[in-house]
This record gives sequence, structure tokens and C-alpha cells, in this order.
Amino acid sequence: MEEISEEESSCGQIHDDDYVLPNTSSVTKPAKEILNKLAGKINVDALAKFNIARNFLWEGTKRAVSRKAFSPANKISVRFTDDAATSEGAIDWGGPMREFFTLILQYIHDSQLLCGPENRKLLSYNVKCLEDNDYFVARLMLAMSLVHGGPVPHFLSPIMFHALISDQPVTVSLQDVYDHELRSSLESLQESETVEKAKRCLLQSNLSTVLDLAGTLGMPLKTLDDVKRMVATTAQWFVLGRCKPALEVFWDSLSALGVLGAVKEHPNSLRPLSCDLPEKLTGESIEELFQAKTSHADSSKAVTESLVLWSDFCRI
Repeated sequence: MEEISEEESSCGQIHDDDYVLPNTSSVTKPAKEILNKLAGKINVDALAKFNIARNFLWEGTKRAVSRKAFSPANKISVRFTDDAATSEGAIDWGGPMREFFTLILQYIHDSQLLCGPENRKLLSYNVKCLEDNDYFVARLMLAMSLVHGGPVPHFLSPIMFHALISDQPVTVSLQDVYDHELRSSLESLQESETVEKAKRCLLQSNLSTVLDLAGTLGMPLKTLDDVKRMVATTAQWFVLGRCKPALEVFWDSLSALGVLGAVKEHPNSLRPLSCDLPEKLTGESIEELFQAKTSHADSSKAVTESLVLWSDFCRI
């Protein structure tokens, strides 16, 4: 999870660019400009109070958002307490808030709410978490962190980001199936040279339980296209279909503070804040990474150094 900087199908190999969505706005805006506009709607005359004991981070968060007076649009006040409920310091709206969002995003990343690779997380489907409203609280915290100036999540899978904001069905690749054993079995099934070999593969593998849950076990297999369809439908169910109830809750909480509308309008501007994507190296990004250290303004060296512009060097 990182602080926001100033700038911000088939069953074969898949790339992050496959999930690039067209902006509904004709104007491409920097992520920070979009979030600043959302932050401008924060009510600074009212407080959303979080009294947090670090050992009971999630419990304290849920208690705060469950208050009748709570609004995610209010200015945030965070106070950390020790286990004896004594204050660790005066309330303020700077460091404690950023620390709180850093801790809560890390908690969400490591929790049962998400599954999959370290920096390409997908939603899981946990009945107890759904009943306890944990999915709603998690996505609410992600939205609030973005708007209130906390760290950005930076750990969602691009396909999960696409599924969260797209009104159209999202195609899943075998590469998105994070369970290695299942992916290997589905790949073997898809690579069957004949329908007969595919049927034997079904008998010899451990696929029957997953296929039954996905509703694909009874699909007729008359051609190799039927086999590919079975594989694609099963992969689709495993990655997105089985977590649909959690996705729907995420949609509801993502709409808080206008985040859902902003992401739908500028998906490619805000996607890097949620997903760990390779960033193109530009002169602007290099200039932001480093700061030139010059001599004192009164020294003779300063005159010579002023002839060399660091920003020009970055753009060579």
C-alpha cells in the first residue's frame, strides 16, 4: 500500500492491458485531481470518530461505522488507545488518521475477505463475513482512505477492479485461476486432443467437485469446443461467479463519497491506485523521485549550477 503521488477473453496468456476500459469522460485527468475533487465534498464541520485499540482494529472500526451519527463524508478523527483504553496521545487529524488507514488496509489485505496472490487479490466468498457485513465495511474503508488522503490499496487484481466497475460481463482467463492445482487440471482438460481424452481426464482428475459446484459437470461434451466452453465457464465461476454476493456488497459501499462514479468515469486514471501495475518510466516520474541538491545561493558554484536544469536532464 502506497501513498498517492502527484501523478498518478481467451483462456490463453493474459496481460494487464487487456483490462483497460474506455473513459466515459472525454478528458483524461490525473488521479490526484479526481480525488481532490471528491475530497472537496468532505464535511469539515462534523467528525467521524474512530477510537481504536490496535489489538482490536477491526472490531473498533466496525463499532465506529455502525454508529447512527456516522457519515463517511465527515472529517475523520482517530484516537488510538492501549488495551486499558487510555489515550496514547492527543486527538489530531494527521498522523493517527494515516496510520489507521495503513493498518486497516493491511488488515483487509491479509483477511479472509480476499484471496489470491499477494498483490493481485480477488474477493473470496465467506458466509460469516457476509453475514457480519465485513465486505461492506472493507470497501467503505478503501473508499474513505482514497478520499480522505490515506494510502491507496494497490493490491487488487485488475480483473477484480474491472468486475467491480464494469456493467458488462468480465471474461476470465485460466491465468486468473489462482488455485494452482485447479488451474493445472483445467489446462490439462482444455489441452485434450479428443473428446474421449477429455472425458478420461475428467474421470482421472479431481475436477468433479468443482465442476459440480460450478454447474458445469453435466454439460454435454460432443466436440472440443464443448470442452473449452466447460473450462471457460468453470474458470469464470471460480474467479468471479462464486463471490457474486460479496461483489454486490462491494458495489454498494464503493458508491460512498462518489468513488464509484469517479472510477467509472475515469477507470484508467484510478486503476493504478487499486492495482499493482507496471508503471511506465517518464521524465516527470524521474523528476519526482529525485531532488537536486544545490549549493548555497550566495556561492559561486550556485551560478554555474543554475545553468543545469534538473528537469531538462530528466527529459533527455
